[in-house]
Amino acid sequence: MPKLGLDPEALAALQRQLKADAEAIKTLTAKLDGLLKAAWWEGPDATRFRSDWDGIHKSQLGRISLELDNAAKNVATNVTQQQQASSG
Repeated sequence: MPKLGLDPEALAALQRQLKADAEAIKTLTAKLDGLLKAAWWEGPDATRFRSDWDGIHKSQLGRISLELDNAAKNVATNVTQQQQASSG
């Protein structure tokens, strides 16, 4: 019969890492956004890049961060459910 369940310690470590990585992406996005806004750069390439950054790249990084946060919440829920099942 296959084993079911999870290792709460290993999954708690995963949950912490997911949250940390989500925060790191938020921090990196803000840092890059600030650098781009502070940089003197004029011309069509600059306009196109800034448009892509604001319209595509920054929002994609935000979505990735959000999804990592959501994954961390799901892992935490599964750990809690496993602990409740094991103690009850």
